Amino acid sequence: MLQRNSELSYLAPDEAPATFTEPSSAPAVDLREMGRILRRRWKTVALLPLILMSLAVAYIMSVDTLYTATSTVLVDPRRANVVETNQGVLSNFGTDDATIESQTLLIQSVAILQRVVDKLKLTEDPEFTPQPGLLDPVKRLFSSSVPVAGSNAADTARSRSVEILQRRMKVTRQGTTFLVDINVSSEVPQKSAAIANAIAEGYFEEQVRAKYDATRIAANWLNSQIETLKSRVGTSEQAVEDYRTANNLAVSQGVTVNDQQITDLNNKLISARVQTAEARAKFDQVQELTRSRADPGGINAVISSEMISKLRTQYADIAKNSADLSSKYGPRHPLVANSRAQLADTQRLINDEIQRILQSTRHDYDIALSRENSLKESFDKLQGVSSQSGQAQVRLHELQREAEANRTLYESYLARYKEASAQESLEMPDSRVVTKASIPIGPSSPKSKLILGLAMMLGLGAGTVLAFLLDYLDGRVKTLEQAEQISGLPALAALPLIGVRELAGRAKRGRSDLGSYDPRTMRLLPPSLQPPLMRYAIEEPGTFFAEAIRAVRLSIQRTLRIEPIKIIVVTSALDGEGKTTLAANLALSLATLGIRTLLIDGDLRNPGLTRALCPHADVGLLQVAMGETSLDQALLVDPSTGLSILPAPAEKDENFITELMFSDRIADLMDHLRQRYELIIIDSPPLVPLVDGRALAELADRIVLAVAWNQTPREVVTHTMNLLAPVYDRMLGTVLTQVDLNKLQFYDYYRSSAYLKPYGTAAAAASVAR
Repeated sequence: MLQRNSELSYLAPDEAPATFTEPSSAPAVDLREMGRILRRRWKTVALLPLILMSLAVAYIMSVDTLYTATSTVLVDPRRANVVETNQGVLSNFGTDDATIESQTLLIQSVAILQRVVDKLKLTEDPEFTPQPGLLDPVKRLFSSSVPVAGSNAADTARSRSVEILQRRMKVTRQGTTFLVDINVSSEVPQKSAAIANAIAEGYFEEQVRAKYDATRIAANWLNSQIETLKSRVGTSEQAVEDYRTANNLAVSQGVTVNDQQITDLNNKLISARVQTAEARAKFDQVQELTRSRADPGGINAVISSEMISKLRTQYADIAKNSADLSSKYGPRHPLVANSRAQLADTQRLINDEIQRILQSTRHDYDIALSRENSLKESFDKLQGVSSQSGQAQVRLHELQREAEANRTLYESYLARYKEASAQESLEMPDSRVVTKASIPIGPSSPKSKLILGLAMMLGLGAGTVLAFLLDYLDGRVKTLEQAEQISGLPALAALPLIGVRELAGRAKRGRSDLGSYDPRTMRLLPPSLQPPLMRYAIEEPGTFFAEAIRAVRLSIQRTLRIEPIKIIVVTSALDGEGKTTLAANLALSLATLGIRTLLIDGDLRNPGLTRALCPHADVGLLQVAMGETSLDQALLVDPSTGLSILPAPAEKDENFITELMFSDRIADLMDHLRQRYELIIIDSPPLVPLVDGRALAELADRIVLAVAWNQTPREVVTHTMNLLAPVYDRMLGTVLTQVDLNKLQFYDYYRSSAYLKPYGTAAAAASVAR
């Protein structure tokens, strides 16, 4: 669809803005617009992948093909010892990450790789021997490893082979496990497997050699220390025995006899003191009862006495019998009296027994006190003897501790010496091979698919980014929406670009009339000799081009219904934006409706309209304005449509042209033409480079701005609108010209040929062909 559907397209704003700026909108993700950008920039998107793919192919073809073999080693900290020992000279390493990583670096050490180089004779292998090159002098300038003067040639060759081998190998740990992969790359598959297995064996040999050396050194040192410790133990033990004999410190069961006697007497003295305290407590209780004349029957000795228990039982039985007799016979009966006598005797026996018990507490207390005093006297005598030998025992203990320490150290060294001697010939590595390296069946480098895939992905990514960047930096107007946003005016239509082939074909059809054309009698070119685009809208009414012209004509007609307008200026920001083609076809389209229309070539400096329609005209706008000729003599009429044309022969005096445009002569001429014609279409000069167009804009009732599609920068349109700010209220709208409908679908699908194709004709299809 080439026409804007807005009903407000013919309305002009009441006020003109002071300045125009490019509208800014918040960035939003529009997937459809991103797809359009990629489609219209597909060459840019495809260029970078092709370049990177070409470089990748060149790299793959230039590098050597390598085969990688992998030998897997288990760093096993739980290996079993052949000889059962508490601890080896070099204990098994730990299981922390630092230890495993250290073993990984050990596999790559120079010592192990030198052993592999010597074993496999890699110094004689061309693959591991540096080959002379053209860049060797340059490399030596930046090399940090320079051979030392006087160094052995064999050592130098081995060092270089080791350096190459280090570059060809890679040792990695499998995650957080104890498994370590030894990867070796070589140009020969069998050689890579042999080197990988040799490195694993060299690693094991290095472990065994390190343990053997440490064990042998430890055994020699222990052997030298054992003889010294043996003599020291004998000397210290003899000193203990001599000191004990000199100080009469006989020992029984590990302690002296005097200490044993003191311990026994101390235990007996403690027991005697306890017994004395118990007897004293009983005696004090008896004394207290005696002084207070209380009943002594409540003391423990009395209560626990078996005799008193029997007497009290007997007393209770007699008392019961006496009570029965007294209740039966009365208190004066002889039996009752006899019973009472028995009670008195029993009570007397109880009292006598209690007194005996009280007297025995005194006797027991005296015996216990006497025994305690005797033991204390014996203990004091022995303690006196012990205090005299105390200093001697302190010295004896010191000698015993020293002898014991020497004996323990000697036994420990002797045991470690025996263990080291046993381990010296039985050391085993702490690692083992899980998987031996096998001969690889396919090359590992270069990874052609991976390199090509990465090149493709990186190229597509970079190409996509570059396409978006170029599109973002491309400031040319490409859609009607952009023209509306930048200018703030309705976009009236999109004028399609006519194919070069069709234009050439139409130009060939006019060659037959070229011979009959006489410029002296026919100032206006016949339609067949005019440029094909000048009359395309009326000669091909079924094309999108004609539809766009009719859309502009409709906007003018809408405006005519609201207010009377006469002069319509068709202008552009720069030259070559299609304003002349638009003005000519618009004037012809209006004339076909029977409207008295005048087409004026207002570009006196570069009269493109005059060159196209009447290149031999000698009078025109300038001469009429200056009064040098009459209007009727200067006018040309198109016989097929009745369109009047006022040409503008070229004028070299540019200062005169500028002064004329701003003079009253042009204004008076326009007022005269308003009276004679219903509509006047003026092909104006471009606005940015010249001021002539701005002068004509002051005289116009409405202004149509032509904007070349994919050509005019947005900044130029903004600047043009700023130039037209004084007459902004007279702006009718913008027309997008020279639009390639096939490419427009990548910017605005609904106004492209893809959307309009079902409504086109054969001529319309030909009009969009390039």
